[in-house]
Amino acid sequence: MTVFKYLAILLLLVLMQPAIAQIRVSGSLQSSLYSLETQPAGSQSNFYQGMQLKVSPAGNPDVYLSTYFRVAKVKDVDWDEQFYNLYLNWKIAKKRLQFRLGRQFLYDGVINGTMDGLLVTVQPTQKLNLKAFAGLETPFNRDFQTVNSDSNAIGGYASYRFSRGFNANVSYFRRERNDQTVWQIIGAALHGVYKDNLYYQAQIDHNLESGEIQGMRYRLNYYYQNWSFSGEFNNQKPRIFEDSFFRIFEQEAFNQIRGGVTYRINQYQVGLQYLLTSYEKDETHQLIANLGNRWGLVGLVFQDGYAGDNIGIYGDVRYPVIPQLTVKLYSSYYNFQRHLVEIDENATAFSGGFDFRPVKFLSIQAEVQESINSFYDNDLRGLFRLLYFFKK
Repeated sequence: MTVFKYLAILLLLVLMQPAIAQIRVSGSLQSSLYSLETQPAGSQSNFYQGMQLKVSPAGNPDVYLSTYFRVAKVKDVDWDEQFYNLYLNWKIAKKRLQFRLGRQFLYDGVINGTMDGLLVTVQPTQKLNLKAFAGLETPFNRDFQTVNSDSNAIGGYASYRFSRGFNANVSYFRRERNDQTVWQIIGAALHGVYKDNLYYQAQIDHNLESGEIQGMRYRLNYYYQNWSFSGEFNNQKPRIFEDSFFRIFEQEAFNQIRGGVTYRINQYQVGLQYLLTSYEKDETHQLIANLGNRWGLVGLVFQDGYAGDNIGIYGDVRYPVIPQLTVKLYSSYYNFQRHLVEIDENATAFSGGFDFRPVKFLSIQAEVQESINSFYDNDLRGLFRLLYFFKK
């Protein structure tokens, strides 16, 4: 397979690195074994091998090659490969001009997603930042190849920092496939801080194809001594409608109002959050209360309205037994109703594991999960992960 040849070359480069003093190599290897036992499917084991790598000349860190990919063996199916990024990054002109060529994840305004192409970033002044992208969409399963269809993607982004407390940006993104526009959107946003304790954000996205607002978000956060307050309004049409791959799903647009307050008492933090989610024909009320400290938290959930009533309790603990060993425990219990069917359901979940770092460059993680509900009397899953970090 192509990916194994690619992996062999990269590993050879890492092993030869001491003899190539002019090259710096850093990254990580991630090996994961995932086992599950469900009824009536039985048991199965899946293996995943991931690699993150960054290679740059020792004398010029502004030029580097970055990649992350994964190969997987799921049940008895042949090896599967997925490339999440592979790009060459180059900064010049006193770092005010940057080129990034290859497969990359973009997240600038309305430009977000994994694309194959060229991203150019220009910073004429300290306050102004400009970006332009041109390329192709990536294959749906992230193969190490370009798409077979006739596609293109272009986008632009501009941000300006008027002051420490006021920043603004505008962005545009369009994707075409086989001479048909499948996604075209423009967006604008403001964000900043007022008097060091009031943070604000406003964002609006407009779908040029449908002629409608795709989404809006307005958020405020206020901090006063041990108190913090938050408020948020969202109006969102599912981005899942942007393309034809996922139109087998039926999702509804919604408006959502969030409000929350937290108070810190010594080492503990008490929080209360309320969510009102309004759909076309119904709405949901949700109240979440929690108590936490640096080792974890316990929370209560109360919900009614759309999708039925739901009452639950959950707890999450991450306790450092020693500096190198952290124990993780999670458990939840929910009593809820299925959508449109007023029949009570009970669902219990439990997971326990650890994260052990005997040395700085090695992490050993293990976790066992079990779920019990009306569909699975005993759904048992196990995850073992080995992470090796290297830098030369």
